[in-house]
Amino acid sequence: MGILYVVSDTDRAGKTSFCASLASLLMDMGHKVSVSKAIFSEQDKEDLDRYCSVLGSNFIKLSGQSFDVSAVGAEIKSAAKEVDTLLVEASNTLSRDEHTDLVKNIGAKVIHVTKYDEAIGSIPFGTSFGQDLIGTVLNFLTRYKTTEAYEIVIPRLEKSGIPVLGLIPENRTLLSLTVKQICESLEGTFVDGEEYGEDLVESFMVGGFGMDPGQYIFSRQDKKAVVVRGDRPDVQMSALDTDMECFIMTGGLEPIEYVKYEANEEEVSIIIVNSDTLETMDKIGTLQEHSEFDHKDKLARFKNLISSNIDVEGLKSVL
Repeated sequence: MGILYVVSDTDRAGKTSFCASLASLLMDMGHKVSVSKAIFSEQDKEDLDRYCSVLGSNFIKLSGQSFDVSAVGAEIKSAAKEVDTLLVEASNTLSRDEHTDLVKNIGAKVIHVTKYDEAIGSIPFGTSFGQDLIGTVLNFLTRYKTTEAYEIVIPRLEKSGIPVLGLIPENRTLLSLTVKQICESLEGTFVDGEEYGEDLVESFMVGGFGMDPGQYIFSRQDKKAVVVRGDRPDVQMSALDTDMECFIMTGGLEPIEYVKYEANEEEVSIIIVNSDTLETMDKIGTLQEHSEFDHKDKLARFKNLISSNIDVEGLKSVL
């Protein structure tokens, strides 16, 4: 039995996506592994649903009856007896000292996951785990900062005694929401295509502006939602000639029957909202802040990112 404790010193650094994806990769390699979440708050309990949605039965739920470090540690050690490796996602509610105490209690190795932009500031947190730290994963690396990462950030971390296991780039799929989630967030109504509500939307486009042909404009983005007034069949038909997931039709207006028919043929959902186009776009601007790791396609994408950017075989050898 071995325990890998995946920790971060900030919220939304990517611990859940890393744990679930690494566990799935190790299982693909024939490693007997499972994932659990250290429960120290009611919020931690709510996070469990995301693991169940992507991993199903390969997730061990702790009782959450006690938030005491020793009690939780005993539960973790008991769960670890059933597998070769147990990946434990750390709670964000613990202090640095409580994290290190729990790691000593359960005899775990540690991986620190941090947002790229916060990597240097998190050095004191990472070094606090001493020899128990395997290394750090830098998440959400933007393309234009790659040179900075290799010339400044990674050398700074390594000089502090923190090995860098890999850099994970930003990815649209991981920030996406399902059609159903978008509908609920905008307080919209499905007119057609509710059965495609679990499809992921990676981008948004507004229809009806500009002088270029609509199909040319809409072909610039795939897996998109198109925001357009319900009384613009010309724009709607142009959009349907490209790769898209749903319409968000504004002004409370339904499309004509022919558009409904073509949308159904293309398996495109139609959502009606009462707000106008500008107000709707303002609401959409904040949606991705609430994106969660809760979809099989996100699991597949993050597994690919880990495989491409982290030595999983090497990591497996130290677990």
